[in-house]
Amino acid sequence: ARTNAARIGKGDTHVPFRQNKLTLLMKDVFDIGCSRLCSTVVIAACSPLACDIDHTAGTIKYASPLRVAVISSNNKQKKIEHDVHDPALWSNDGIIQWVQSTVSACVGSEKIDAKMFVNGLTGVQFCALPENDFYTRAETQLGDNEEMVEIAKRLYLGLWTLIVDAKTRKRRPDGSIITPEQEQEERRQLELAKVEKARIW
Repeated sequence: ARTNAARIGKGDTHVPFRQNKLTLLMKDVFDIGCSRLCSTVVIAACSPLACDIDHTAGTIKYASPLRVAVISSNNKQKKIEHDVHDPALWSNDGIIQWVQSTVSACVGSEKIDAKMFVNGLTGVQFCALPENDFYTRAETQLGDNEEMVEIAKRLYLGLWTLIVDAKTRKRRPDGSIITPEQEQEERRQLELAKVEKARIW
């Protein structure tokens, strides 16, 4: 279908994306009623051109149900464990405390007012700030100097370390978080089971 669409003079050709292997593989992600635990980011590409309005409307219609978390009616499904280390879930007070503790080791940290730096933002709003906003907020309090650059960089990199850690943290099928210690213990038990199996054989 894509080859036909690329030919000159063929006009509109339907490309069956729904039959694409990737679409079939991600069926559980797109199926709202699916009870499988998954974390997914969906980017819907929409065209501003009037000639593409049909495609844009279809894309928005297809992606709009994925904007919210749907609570399954399945009573057997357990509640997903709240990740206290995910900065996107922190309150304004939590972000302020994190900023204070993160900059405490920096030179000039006593000049930083964490409450003013956060400026009333919640965790998810603070995580959405672009990098240059960290430098602008630090410069407002410290001026343009090396101390400001170090503090802004430490805060930005520290925040994104927490975000990546939260998004890559392993969970069990029931939604509970697997700590690094538990993962190491499970690996050790697996190795012991392999050794025991090899000994029996």
